[in-house]
Amino acid sequence: MKYLVIGVGAIGTVIAKDLAQAKNTTEVGLADINLEFAQELADEIGGHTKAIHVDIYDENLLRKVIKDYDVVVNATGPFYKTVRYVVEACINEKVDYVDVADDSAAVEVLFEYDKRCKEAGITALICQGASPGTTNILALLGSKQLDKTNEIHTNWIVSMLSESNNIRSLGATYYHALEMSTGTNPQYINGKMKRVPSASGTKDIQFIAPKDKYPVHYVGHGEPLTLSMHIPNVKTVTNRGNLWPGAVDISNLKVFEAIGLADDTTININGTELNRRDIAFALISEQFAVDPKKFKDAEKVETQLHVEVNGEKEGKAVMYEYTCACEMNPATGLSASYAAQVVAHAKKKMTGIVAPEQYLEVKPYLQYLESKGFEFYVSVTKDGKTSEPSLLKTEGI
Repeated sequence: MKYLVIGVGAIGTVIAKDLAQAKNTTEVGLADINLEFAQELADEIGGHTKAIHVDIYDENLLRKVIKDYDVVVNATGPFYKTVRYVVEACINEKVDYVDVADDSAAVEVLFEYDKRCKEAGITALICQGASPGTTNILALLGSKQLDKTNEIHTNWIVSMLSESNNIRSLGATYYHALEMSTGTNPQYINGKMKRVPSASGTKDIQFIAPKDKYPVHYVGHGEPLTLSMHIPNVKTVTNRGNLWPGAVDISNLKVFEAIGLADDTTININGTELNRRDIAFALISEQFAVDPKKFKDAEKVETQLHVEVNGEKEGKAVMYEYTCACEMNPATGLSASYAAQVVAHAKKKMTGIVAPEQYLEVKPYLQYLESKGFEFYVSVTKDGKTSEPSLLKTEGI
């Protein structure tokens, strides 16, 4: 199988390295606008890798690059800006597609391509990261344990104390942070999709770390959009998230909304057109970044996932809670790598825009991540009592 990874930053690197080791891989193309960077990675990985220059905004070049591959994995962000170009190229060249799109705005754009993907006969598996992605699969697992699913609440936090996650080097991820935490975002509440103020709906969640509950807020991720479509009879699906520690709480980003720098539009300053979010990014890099050296005794938080599934089983109210502690880049990249392999080797093709919970099987997905060192925990609440979190035994799923 020949895979093409477009965008070989931190997450794309994880995807490429994992695909290069996968069974039946004959080539992994490393496509980036920075050919020198892609070549350095190709030299590091070796084997079946190949560095390729690509500019996703150059349609002819992009189509020329992707046409010889079996699956394209899109790791270019921010996705609310980039997904359109890569999906259109895949449709035109009839090449299967996987991405790690997290913005709800990107998901709404992707939905527009469902018919064209079906007409082209391609699988376009979207939102295949940690959140959305692994959160969707855990939500699916919980729903399968219940006779009726009423509510699904997906939650996450990401530590800015990790060197790889420091806001000074976030790049496209920062633009995603501004997109998801300002303006409004879609949440599925009481049977209706509603747009709620971003960074509202604050709720304290007990993750594996930190030791105390930590606040998360409504943000613009994809889970409410896809899970509400594919989990039968569910009435509420939400996504809440935050950055850690509290000094970089995403609610702080609302200040840029208040002063007009949150929109993805331009402003004229002394005859020069500047993107408002570029200005906000520059200000954050100078004023709001966290210095890990000042938090020497801080807990190791990294990335934390928490999924709560409420419903009924044998006539009683039951809630399943799933938690996982991981590192953001591997959690996102390994999820996408697995998905690309499933798409490449699928015996029965599912065409159109498809979501993780719609396409992937729970057990092999979780076991793949387990094989890479991930651990999942589950607790159950019934009859008013909540069990202590225990290691999820995936062999029994």
